[in-house]
This record gives sequence, structure tokens and C-alpha cells, in this order.
Amino acid sequence: MIKKALVALTTILVVGAGSVTQSYAFQPGGFARQLEWGRTRTASPAPLQMQLFCLQNPQDCKASKSKLVSYTPRVQKLLHMVNASVNASIIPRNEKIDVWSINPRYGDCDDYVMTKRHRLIKAGIPASALRVAMVRTRWGEGHAVLLVKTDAGEYVLDNLKKTVVQRKRTAYSYVSVSGSNALAWN
Repeated sequence: MIKKALVALTTILVVGAGSVTQSYAFQPGGFARQLEWGRTRTASPAPLQMQLFCLQNPQDCKASKSKLVSYTPRVQKLLHMVNASVNASIIPRNEKIDVWSINPRYGDCDDYVMTKRHRLIKAGIPASALRVAMVRTRWGEGHAVLLVKTDAGEYVLDNLKKTVVQRKRTAYSYVSVSGSNALAWN
């Protein structure tokens, strides 16, 4: 516990609170639920939660050579299988303090995203083809989904949906998306 606290404190000091353009990331209740409506962004640092996640899980944040994956029947089946299994394995719960985790028993949308991302990387999908996206639902709520960049377009894995769909078929407004480097967002 003390080690994790020291890692978190060191990260804040090294990164500097001023470099985090999303100052609301420090507030309780989760980054995805606190997105500012209509804010446009250029390349910026990852949210603080992603930076902390990468410090604790560096193997999940290493960029890969390939920035997209071929959308084969095997990949299609894998995406659907991972989406369904993760959606069934995590019990939904809003966190008071937002920590992005892999395989928690209880979690919110970002925990589903990070668990799906982790499982897909373990299954051989290039990490740079997996993008974390902060979106707005049609009701204006902040939410996180996982994008998979393929040669047939981008596909969305979402804890609110049973099926995997193309990005253009969602009703989401995309606010911020990680790049091929998990720590560079736009």
C-alpha cells in the first residue's frame, strides 16, 4: 500500500499537476463522468488515471510496431468473446475514487476497458491498435470504451453493449482518444 502511494505521489510530482490538462481528473467520481462537453483537444498527456495505470502495469502500455490489426474471422470472434466475458465478469459500480484496474470484481467503465485491453494484448492483438476512448452518450453522460483499429475500420467494445460494433454505428460523441502510444491522447 505504501509502495503504491509513493508511486502515485512520485508520478504527480514528476508529471506535475500543471501538465494535466484535465484538472478535473483529480476529482472523485471518475474521469469519464467528468468530461467537459464540447471541449476540443490537440495532442495532450494521458489522463492522470492512465498515467498511474501505466506506472503500475508497464507491460500493458508498451507501444507495438503495428497500429492496426487485420479483421479476420479469428479476430472478430476474439473481440466478441472478450467483450462478452469481461462484461459478465465485472459487477458494475461507480467508484468513489477512480482507479483504472485490470480484472476487478467491481468497477466502472474504465475498468471494463482496461481489462478488455489487457486480455486482447495477452491474446496477441497489438497494443498500439487498442485505443481508450472517452465519449459522451446520447444522454450527455461521460463514458469510456475500447476502440480496436482494424483494416476494416474501428470497432467498439463497450460494457453497455452486448455486441461489438463499428465506431461509426455508435451514438457516441468522441471527446478524447488515446493514440498508438497509450500516454499520448487527442
